[in-house]
Amino acid sequence: MPDSSHLRTFATDTGVIAYEMIEASTGVSAPTLVLLHNFMSTGRAAWGALLDALTVHVRVLLPDLPGHGRSIGYPIGFDHRTMAHQIAGLLAHENALDAHLAGCSSGGMLAQLLTANKLMQPATLTLISTTYSVNPATTGHVASLDPAHFRAGRRWMEATALLHDPYHYDGYYEDVLLAGFRRLRPENSIDLPLTALERFAMPVCLIHGAEDEFFPVAIPQKMTSALPNAELHIIPRQTHSLIFRQPWRVAELMVQFLHRHIAIPQSRLASGAHLF
Repeated sequence: MPDSSHLRTFATDTGVIAYEMIEASTGVSAPTLVLLHNFMSTGRAAWGALLDALTVHVRVLLPDLPGHGRSIGYPIGFDHRTMAHQIAGLLAHENALDAHLAGCSSGGMLAQLLTANKLMQPATLTLISTTYSVNPATTGHVASLDPAHFRAGRRWMEATALLHDPYHYDGYYEDVLLAGFRRLRPENSIDLPLTALERFAMPVCLIHGAEDEFFPVAIPQKMTSALPNAELHIIPRQTHSLIFRQPWRVAELMVQFLHRHIAIPQSRLASGAHLF
């Protein structure tokens, strides 16, 4: 975590969202990239290994999702639609409603809700280890692992608790976040029809593990077919939450994708500036 001068807060109707604004390492004006992390993680824990690569020429807006990490308060049941509205408020506050947007797992669900519900108009969209619906009746696919049956080893539990408990209370992670994750259902997370994705006009990059235990690979394949302007990268022998398992590979794919689609201000073109 950088020094406290980089940490900001944004008030919502259920608490505050803590977030960082990380300027591009070039020190010049740059487009903004919003990074939304997975459930039970934090902005830094999820995206930290990718930041050096991503901030070469983009400015990063990095929040802790409501109820996670340093963010205090969350909507009932961690309702993703309400969380999307809260994030949209933060983005409006930071003049980032047309920023580039990326999300992993639950963060990818929130990114899709932000887009589908027209809460923002992202310049590009990157979706990692995620789905358009957790409803098997919608996707036609049943995951091998359901949130209700999620279990983790003691060391993982202890490490994850350290991301949250110090800012709330001892036992907060297990009492609130883990319990909330196990109760996620289509009605409080995401259940979009594929036709909603057909209206996503921006370039979209999907990155997915071939052996994802939550969202079978057929799901991002269907998403890619529905999206008008999409590219799909399936990483062999990898399971869920790729930003933890192969952050270098995800960063490489994201940098290449942004390089192809990012807008370069005319003043920087005139000065001979290069991206990535």
